[in-house]
Amino acid sequence: MRIASSIGLLLSAFLADAQPRVVINELLASNQHALEVNGGTPDWIELYNAGNRTAQLAGMRIAYQGRQHVIDAPLTLAPKAHLVLLADAHPERGPEHLGFTLDRTGGTVLLIAADGFTISDLFTYPSLPFDVGVGRLPDGAAEWSFFTRTSPGLANRAGAEGPLRGRAPMPEVEGLDACLAGPCAIRLVAPEGCAVRYTLDGSDPSRAEARTAIGPVPVERTSVLRAQVVAPGKLAGPERCVVVDVQQRPVERVDLVADPHHLWSDSLGILVSGAQANHTRQGALWERPGHFQDIDGRMSPVQLRISGSGSRGLAKRSLKLYAEEDALFAFADGTRCDELMLRADAGPHAYLRNRLMEVVVQQHGLALEVQPSAPVDLWLNGTHWGLYRRMPPKDAQWLAQCSGAEAVDVLEGPALVERSGNDERFLAARDALLAGAPVDSLEAWLDLASLIDLACMDLYTGRADHDLNVRCYRPRMPGGRWRWVLFDLDLWAPADENSVERMCAASQPETPFIPQLLGHPDLQVRLLARLTALQASAWATDHLIHLADSIHAADAHLLEADQARWSNELDRPSPTASLEAMKAFVSQRPQHLFTYLGQRTGRRVERVTVEVPPPDQGRVLLNGLALPPGRRQVLCLSGIPATLAIEPAAGHEFAGWRGVRGGPVVQVADLSRMGTIAPRLRVTVP
Repeated sequence: MRIASSIGLLLSAFLADAQPRVVINELLASNQHALEVNGGTPDWIELYNAGNRTAQLAGMRIAYQGRQHVIDAPLTLAPKAHLVLLADAHPERGPEHLGFTLDRTGGTVLLIAADGFTISDLFTYPSLPFDVGVGRLPDGAAEWSFFTRTSPGLANRAGAEGPLRGRAPMPEVEGLDACLAGPCAIRLVAPEGCAVRYTLDGSDPSRAEARTAIGPVPVERTSVLRAQVVAPGKLAGPERCVVVDVQQRPVERVDLVADPHHLWSDSLGILVSGAQANHTRQGALWERPGHFQDIDGRMSPVQLRISGSGSRGLAKRSLKLYAEEDALFAFADGTRCDELMLRADAGPHAYLRNRLMEVVVQQHGLALEVQPSAPVDLWLNGTHWGLYRRMPPKDAQWLAQCSGAEAVDVLEGPALVERSGNDERFLAARDALLAGAPVDSLEAWLDLASLIDLACMDLYTGRADHDLNVRCYRPRMPGGRWRWVLFDLDLWAPADENSVERMCAASQPETPFIPQLLGHPDLQVRLLARLTALQASAWATDHLIHLADSIHAADAHLLEADQARWSNELDRPSPTASLEAMKAFVSQRPQHLFTYLGQRTGRRVERVTVEVPPPDQGRVLLNGLALPPGRRQVLCLSGIPATLAIEPAAGHEFAGWRGVRGGPVVQVADLSRMGTIAPRLRVTVP
């Protein structure tokens, strides 16, 4: 009996060992440089067959955060062999590609048998630094380890430090308050048995040149402290990154910290100039890790890239930051995004023009999306880097929040590159516009108010790159229509340039479709009526000059500091010269623009006087836009109708019009035929 039992146990053990036993052996949820596949750096999961028979994987499932990926193609895994599955959310690329990505903050991955119920293996991983993997050690074992050097498709081996089965804590920093008064000494604190490695120049504290903290650390000037705890048998702890100020921090200051090696080295640096010029390369392979201290003083880990096109070849470049660990950037319009733009604005011309038009859109409620920006003084590794604008990227995440939709289609540039969703609905809308379809048909696809406002802004500024700086989006919901994003308004034409003919002479149809709008009988009237109202209100010369002066005065200290910072590296006018050039433009542009529009459409250019009461008496609206108070000279084109309205202030009531008949809201068939128009108001008796 005992002999039979022993034979049975041995046979059972033999049969179990002879079966395939597939396990999750290793994974990387934050791949940056550890594995490159076709120019990308996807996350990955490695399977291992710990048994002695070939495993058939077809029908098995990989489950993660409520999603399941079914292996629906023949895949086999030989005994003691490895298989790497790419977590890139592109299952259409082949059976080794999963339908999801991995979250670097941690999660649980399940391997489910082909029956759809049996859990073959389960692996839970914690938050991981970039390029640090976690897996079994040795292959297929119950014990696990972090791996600072991953081995996709190969046997797992511990590094020189041995198995890493925990992570050290973050160090504490004491004595920072004393640094605001000048040179100081700080203390870096860690648990007993641990050491703190640190740098004061933004360098990675894991580098060999980092120092080990022994006693107080002297700080003589504003420095960037990066420190982490190291301990035997543990992965180095999360970094503590602190900008140690020896003077009071300005309100607008933000700090970006990155290893100088990642910024300036010939092989990896993204700010290198000359022959290396790594800033010309793009994609995730050119992201670099760093830390960002925002306006609110909060320091967060980020990934950074060079951004934009026009500034890439300049010494002062735009940057894009990607937040880590579910951190979000908050913006003035109430949106919260996990990405942040730091736009360089190469000179005061670009800064003032962009800010002016941004404020115009926001103040007057134009039917365009414009990124809310805030001027900030950027410091890079403790060195002054100049004036930037802090803003959300014009991508699907921001646009979905702007529209209140769960998802959006986003297209970019003249080629209509699909940044999110698809272009099917836009192509149909464009074909209808080119064919001169009726307005009600076009309205089903396009937000015509948005397209017309974009055309107005492009015509007014005459921007030279209007055909390139194009982005439109559609809320993916019933009735969702295409709208436009207004951005990069820095390349204005000379005030007397005939932008109307230039934009109408394009060899291919291009946004904002000026010849199509002017060639459509109904849309021409709508466009010219909108231009009439805008030049009398949002673009009124005295209004824009006052607004430009206000922006310049508010940001003069930042503009002057930026000018001093880049004076030896960038050839550009002074902020004052840029302001005067802008004021000259807004004084001259309306007359030139309307002259060219009249020539193109065969309409006469006329002036009509509208007397607008002071704000405490009421306001006059022309086609829905409020006119500034005073005696206004309104440019208009013959044959264009208009709507005039008076909104009395408290304590006043409407008593009629001078120069036109009607009630508080009056329709004028041809504004150019009017002389002087003035509302009559009277004080109401309490």
